[in-house]
Amino acid sequence: MDEPIETFARIKEFVGFTAGDAENLVNLGPLFDVYGPRLTDAVEAKLRATPELAPLLHDRVDALRSAYARWMSELFQGEYGAAYYERRFQIGLAHARADIAPHWCESVLSVVRSGSLVALATVYIDPNEFAAHVQSLCKILDLDQMIINTAYQQERLARLCRFTGMSRTLIERCIATAGKGPRRDP
Repeated sequence: MDEPIETFARIKEFVGFTAGDAENLVNLGPLFDVYGPRLTDAVEAKLRATPELAPLLHDRVDALRSAYARWMSELFQGEYGAAYYERRFQIGLAHARADIAPHWCESVLSVVRSGSLVALATVYIDPNEFAAHVQSLCKILDLDQMIINTAYQQERLARLCRFTGMSRTLIERCIATAGKGPRRDP
């Protein structure tokens, strides 16, 4: 099995994340210095309007806003290697350990993606330039989601190991073996 950072490098290659994408993202930094707080407000409003998520904000709004601003600023710093991967993985672990369902992380990234498109449309008139920057932003947001999903998978596997007392290797073999057996529809 590949190490997570090796897998991350392969996924970046697969989605075509290049040095040009990193450059595009750095160029977007000043735009998101302006629009980032608006996106944060939009996400916060969605969280407050969702009964399952609203309690997460109680007495933590400032800390969550700070963490969210740090996450967003890192999107545009131009460094997308092992340290970036690890920071994103830790974000995923924090959400998994707080028992926030993974679909909520995906939903928040959808709100960010949609709001970001509006922000980019206010700046880029040339359709090719707009498309290039949108593609770069979508790639990094998708990569973030993949890392967060990996963290959720790892945390759930660790919980299963603790609960059953089974080794990780044995559980992974069980999963692999179950996938090779005859298909049984529920």
